[in-house]
Amino acid sequence: MNVKKFIKKVFNSLDLKPFEYNGKKKSLKILLNKLKKRRVKILKLLKTEKKQKILDELQEECDLINMHIKNGKKKFNELKKKA
Repeated sequence: MNVKKFIKKVFNSLDLKPFEYNGKKKSLKILLNKLKKRRVKILKLLKTEKKQKILDELQEECDLINMHIKNGKKKFNELKKKA
């Protein structure tokens, strides 16, 4: 999967606000920063939330974000090696 498809997939799955695609590396870097910020927010919510159903949903979203961050870092490193 190329970088643009990966970015679109992540934005669609997590309902993030889209941004302009400048370059592959820059776009991927911005996406990773947004994912990290969102993960921090979710982790804070996980600490404060009491209801089990909401905790499960937050944990699932956190797992998805972690997976996307891992894949994004892998793609970013591939781009760095090519350059």
